[in-house]
Amino acid sequence: MSSTLDAANPQAQNDPSAVESEKAMLTQFTKPNTTYLVEPLGTNKGICRQEPNGQKTCVKFLALEAKQMFTFMQDQGFFCTMALDPKETALECRRV
Repeated sequence: MSSTLDAANPQAQNDPSAVESEKAMLTQFTKPNTTYLVEPLGTNKGICRQEPNGQKTCVKFLALEAKQMFTFMQDQGFFCTMALDPKETALECRRV
């Protein structure tokens, strides 16, 4: 079972305050020593983490564009790599 948190509503897309709100949510969502899967494209655009109990927790982003999301992740000290499977679009991000 997974849980999903919405970071913004569709009307907030491209709204600077919504982008800042999503960045604040991303800062609160990330934890040390945790690997994240970041999906930058489509309707499932967001970030997920695996919890210690095996549950997957995700945050969907509606205002942040892919470039903004990855720039922010890098600024927060994360290193992201592409999946080995060429059919996968998610990136794996770890804090370095």
